[in-house]
Amino acid sequence: MMKKFDKDYKNNPEIKWNFTKFIVNREGEVVARFEPSHSMKDVAAFVDSLI
Repeated sequence: MMKKFDKDYKNNPEIKWNFTKFIVNREGEVVARFEPSHSMKDVAAFVDSLI
Protein backbone atom coordinates (compact mmCIF):
# COMPACT_ATOMS: atom_id res chain seq x y z
CA MET A 1 0.00 0.00 0.00
CA MET A 2 2.75 2.47 0.93
CA LYS A 3 4.52 1.99 -2.42
CA LYS A 4 1.57 3.77 -4.05
CA PHE A 5 2.35 6.98 -2.18
CA ASP A 6 6.14 6.73 -1.83
CA LYS A 7 8.12 4.32 -3.99
CA ASP A 8 11.10 4.49 -1.59
CA TYR A 9 9.04 4.35 1.61
CA LYS A 10 11.35 1.89 3.38
CA ASN A 11 14.23 4.37 3.22
CA ASN A 12 12.17 7.46 3.97
CA PRO A 13 12.66 8.41 7.66
CA GLU A 14 9.27 10.10 8.06
CA ILE A 15 6.59 8.44 10.19
CA LYS A 16 4.32 6.77 7.70
CA TRP A 17 1.57 5.35 9.83
CA ASN A 18 0.16 5.94 13.29
CA PHE A 19 1.14 2.41 14.37
CA THR A 20 4.89 3.04 14.19
CA LYS A 21 6.41 1.92 17.49
CA PHE A 22 9.22 3.74 19.27
CA ILE A 23 11.15 2.04 22.07
CA VAL A 24 12.33 4.49 24.72
CA ASN A 25 14.93 3.59 27.35
CA ARG A 26 14.84 4.61 31.01
CA GLU A 27 16.75 7.80 30.21
CA GLY A 28 14.01 8.85 27.78
CA GLU A 29 16.09 8.23 24.65
CA VAL A 30 14.59 6.58 21.59
CA VAL A 31 16.64 3.42 21.08
CA ALA A 32 14.62 1.73 18.34
CA ARG A 33 11.86 2.31 15.86
CA PHE A 34 9.63 -0.37 14.36
CA GLU A 35 7.32 0.18 11.42
CA PRO A 36 3.88 -1.49 11.38
CA SER A 37 5.25 -4.10 8.98
CA HIS A 38 7.69 -5.40 11.63
CA SER A 39 6.71 -8.51 13.50
CA MET A 40 5.58 -8.01 17.09
CA LYS A 41 7.91 -10.89 17.95
CA ASP A 42 10.82 -8.69 16.85
CA VAL A 43 9.54 -5.80 18.96
CA ALA A 44 9.08 -8.04 22.00
CA ALA A 45 12.54 -9.56 21.57
CA PHE A 46 14.11 -6.10 21.44
CA VAL A 47 12.25 -4.99 24.57
CA ASP A 48 13.28 -8.19 26.35
CA SER A 49 16.91 -7.46 25.46
CA LEU A 50 16.67 -4.12 27.28
CA ILE A 51 15.24 -5.56 30.49
